[in-house]
Amino acid sequence: MVLGLGPGSWLSAQVLVKSQEKVVFLGDSITAQGWTNAHGYVQLVVAGLKANGVNITPLPAGIGGQQSNDMLARLQRDVLAPKPEWVMISCGMNDVIHGAKGVPLEQYKINMTEMVTRCQAAGIKVILCTTTTAGSAESAATQQLGIYSDFLRSLAKQRQCTLIDLYPVFVEVLRQKDTLHGLTGDGVHMTPEGNMLMAQTILSGMGCTAAQVATARETWLDLPGAGTITTRVDVELNQKFFTATCPLTLRQRERLFLVVAAAKRPTLNHWAKEKLLALMKQKVKPQGTYDALEDLFASTVKSKVQAELQQEFVAEINQAVAR
Repeated sequence: MVLGLGPGSWLSAQVLVKSQEKVVFLGDSITAQGWTNAHGYVQLVVAGLKANGVNITPLPAGIGGQQSNDMLARLQRDVLAPKPEWVMISCGMNDVIHGAKGVPLEQYKINMTEMVTRCQAAGIKVILCTTTTAGSAESAATQQLGIYSDFLRSLAKQRQCTLIDLYPVFVEVLRQKDTLHGLTGDGVHMTPEGNMLMAQTILSGMGCTAAQVATARETWLDLPGAGTITTRVDVELNQKFFTATCPLTLRQRERLFLVVAAAKRPTLNHWAKEKLLALMKQKVKPQGTYDALEDLFASTVKSKVQAELQQEFVAEINQAVAR
């Protein structure tokens, strides 16, 4: 028997990071959104650890569009200066998808090795994440990201870093061709489902057991706004359009997936767009008071129509979730 440990302490003792430790999350836009979005993977990792008795101090350091050379240039300011116990480095996506303006593999190897060297010299423990995917599992960009990820595995082994191997996990899920639960909205940036997959993989790599990951996931399901859906319908591309947003928890979002599947729609976004478009059409004769969809954009009524559509969309989604 272990004495002097409170509830959850035995489980938390198995996790690499400890309460009160500072963890820098260094990365690009995926990491930036991982903090700013309610469903972001950084937020989920922090919440998941807390649910298992580990209260870290997160230091978000994701900047959109950045490559390995950019992160190396700000390493002193964003990683070394705060003197964290840990840094999680997620880097490589933009080095590849920026093409000719990206960072070639050999230079990437130099940049990543230098980051690890400087962090370890400062006494900071390094967690290296292999990349996620870009587009399909078979895309040229994804294949190239696999090569960059191969190097990260070898670097982690050589320098004895903790490795979070995201790449094969994402490839495997993408090959299942489940468009309804898409991992990204644009091929790169995460949906709530992509962020949950990232967070689950990270927690496992940090030493969490299956039971701890399940505890984390149960906590995530009720985070306010983490399952929020936003949609937009353009009548004239980027000129005349309406948007609508409905705050949801991830638990409510999962219920909505059942509705979308029953409607045989390929994605949640398809279904949501159709709902918003149907609400727009209801405002046109013979059901409504306007002669055509174009009339909804008249300067005298557009803001009024937008407010009505937002309210009606929320009511539709809440009704669907409550079924």
